Amino acid sequence: MGNAHVTHGGNGKNKTANGKDEVRNGGDRIFAALPDSTAFPPAKKAMASVADLTDLQKTLLQESWKRLEKDIAQVGIIMFINLFETHPDMQSVFLPFTGVVLDDLKKSKLLSEHALRVMGAVQRAVHRLQEPEKLHAFLSELGRKHEKNGAKLEYIDYIGPQFLCAIRPILGDDWTLETEKAWTLLLDYMTATMKESLVEARNASAAESSKPLTLPPSSSSSLSAATDD
Repeated sequence: MGNAHVTHGGNGKNKTANGKDEVRNGGDRIFAALPDSTAFPPAKKAMASVADLTDLQKTLLQESWKRLEKDIAQVGIIMFINLFETHPDMQSVFLPFTGVVLDDLKKSKLLSEHALRVMGAVQRAVHRLQEPEKLHAFLSELGRKHEKNGAKLEYIDYIGPQFLCAIRPILGDDWTLETEKAWTLLLDYMTATMKESLVEARNASAAESSKPLTLPPSSSSSLSAATDD
């Protein structure tokens, strides 16, 4: 089976052939969108800031990342292939990958590019371990971008465990209980921060869509003037 067809265009929502909303991301159709009015419960608890990490945990994250970033695109591809194997329904969330067999996806340039974007977010997190405020702001903005893209909330939950599964064999003997705990804490924090921001944005959108429509003052004034004439 060949690669899925990708339609290029601007940002925004359109209807797919089956009537579902689609979202354009960077010119490509990426996520199957949820209705704007969909509200979600609060995200799970995690550490409040990367400042809560110990110096040892930060060092373990930085040192292990140096090994991983040598072939980070492959790490990302492995992560997504594992995701689609363990959660087949998630493949349909990414519109260009819908119906594409996994062996073909392993060679997909589009999957490689998306994997690099996700890995880039992890890279920025590791590089900002000493700048907790900047990292929090970055992750919050990333969560809002996922809301605009109509991403499903559970998608964010799945990435952390799949990332851990992908890097464990690569790190080999350097994968210790301490390293696993450090990565788990960071990924849980990233997930919770993004979800909190996404939920706030989506609930605000849902609340806004439920408000009754009103005419702006200028339109009302013009209408009154026309009636008086």
